[in-house]
Amino acid sequence: MIDMKKCHWLFAILFVLIACKGEVTVPQSEQKPAVNPVVTEENNLQTVLTKKTTLIGRVVLFQENELVKGVTAVKLAYVDKNDLPMALFFFKVDLNQKQLVLKPLTPNGSEKYDMQRIPDMINTSAFAGLKVVGAVNSDFFNTSTGEPRSIVYLNGKPVRTILPEIRSYFGLTQGGKPLIGDHSVFTQQRSTIYDALGGYHRLIKQSLPIKQTDVSVHPRTAVGFTANHIVYFVVADGRNSSYSNGLTLTQLAEIMVALEVKEAINLDGGGSSTFVVNLPKTEVQNKPADGSPRKVANGWAICVKD
Repeated sequence: MIDMKKCHWLFAILFVLIACKGEVTVPQSEQKPAVNPVVTEENNLQTVLTKKTTLIGRVVLFQENELVKGVTAVKLAYVDKNDLPMALFFFKVDLNQKQLVLKPLTPNGSEKYDMQRIPDMINTSAFAGLKVVGAVNSDFFNTSTGEPRSIVYLNGKPVRTILPEIRSYFGLTQGGKPLIGDHSVFTQQRSTIYDALGGYHRLIKQSLPIKQTDVSVHPRTAVGFTANHIVYFVVADGRNSSYSNGLTLTQLAEIMVALEVKEAINLDGGGSSTFVVNLPKTEVQNKPADGSPRKVANGWAICVKD
């Protein structure tokens, strides 16, 4: 006669084996690093730019990742209203998060004029107590000497104070408050500048777009900030008809208006435009127009306190 108690035990063991059959444990060493996807919301960049600009015909790709608390990296690929492809990259940096700091990158961390790729600047930078999580290029420069076209302030030290009338700058006070200026306000602002690097065209001034006369289409890099100290770095790829066409300055300003920035400037573009995520490793995420990152004069590092 069959022992029913033994049968019950056999059925229980069989059930457990079947239930566990499909489970796979990923070894700790093979798990992907913690780069946290941001929950899609009504005010994410895809929604904002689709609703508030005339640029987007159809979104092809949208990726949004929180690198650390207060720093979001975004890629947006779309086809514009003229059926031309575009690829945009953004860093959104909330400077209200006290653990976040923006610092100028220079070749080999030096005050001397030179040129170096942004990924190499990251790897040779020495910001005590800070970890670089992202970076972009900044100022236009002399391609023979590496001398920037605008001002350079490093840790409160004025390294270069020559500011041509047509140039601009982005910087921060010692307390970490963002500022943007040009020749018209430099005399008043210079005593408050702790870190600063240069740019060119003013895109937004006192929340209003500046009329642009240059209608050329190129890869672009830009920076702007809102009234509540949210900083946006924007990189637009270009010069590649099958991947990304590029933007005019007016289109770049239109993006900044949609992001509700208070002030914004155009930084060095073309083959200089570089967008680097440094978490968990150094990775150039855009496609520089030269085919690889160009050696440039300086850039901006997004840092988190260790």
